[in-house]
Amino acid sequence: MDEKELKERTKKTARMLFHTLPSGAGYDLWKRFDPELARELSMFFTGVLYSREVLSQKQRELCAVAALTALHRPNEVRAHIHAALNVGATRRDVAEVIFQMATYGGMPVVVDALEVYAKVLAERGEPFPGEEAKA
Repeated sequence: MDEKELKERTKKTARMLFHTLPSGAGYDLWKRFDPELARELSMFFTGVLYSREVLSQKQRELCAVAALTALHRPNEVRAHIHAALNVGATRRDVAEVIFQMATYGGMPVVVDALEVYAKVLAERGEPFPGEEAKA
C-alpha cells in the first residue's frame, strides 16, 4: 500500500471508530508534542493495526475495552467504548466485557470503567443496558 492509500485508510478507520468522541481520541494531544511522530503513530495504529480484517471491528474494540479496563486506563477506555458502540457492539456487550474483567483486574477497575461507561452513555444520549426493559 502506498502512502496515499495508507493516509486514506487511516482517516476512514479513525472516522468510523471515533466520530462520536467530542474531544478526539488522543491524536490532537500527541500532535502538540511532536506532529511528525503523531502522524506516524496514527497511521500505524489506525491505518494498519485497527484496519486489519482478521478480527471484526466489533471484536477488536471489545478486546480493547477489556484490556483497557483491566489495565485501568479510563481515558483510553472511554474512547474505545465509543468505538465499540460505533462498530456494532451493543450496550449489553460492552457492559458484559467490563464486568468480565473483575476476574482479571478486580472490582475496583470494573467500577471505574462502569463510571466511564455511564459518562459515555450520557454523552451519546443512550440508556443504561439494565434500564432498557423498564422503558
